[in-house]
Amino acid sequence: MGYRVGLQCFSTMEEAHDYVLSQVLPTVTADGKVVRPYKNGKDWYLSEQKVNLSFPQCDIAEQIQFGVLVGAPFIVLLVLVFGIRMIKRLIESVTQNQGGGDD
Repeated sequence: MGYRVGLQCFSTMEEAHDYVLSQVLPTVTADGKVVRPYKNGKDWYLSEQKVNLSFPQCDIAEQIQFGVLVGAPFIVLLVLVFGIRMIKRLIESVTQNQGGGDD
């Protein structure tokens, strides 16, 4: 099992925390202090307090299976369109080469 962040699935909680908290922009308080999350070892801190986020679980194999399920009809459709175009071109080239016999 992994941890879902948006549409991505991370294998460890640490990777998920790193992804989310590394994107947080620093904030300047009214008294001029810069507040930003920082990593110490494996843990993230914000203003000396440990940050503990929770993420829904996900399964990478399940995501791949869903991608195949969604993508397969599009691939079949593209192959059919390509095949129909090739057959159409073949028929057009055969009819052009036969001519009308008025040469």
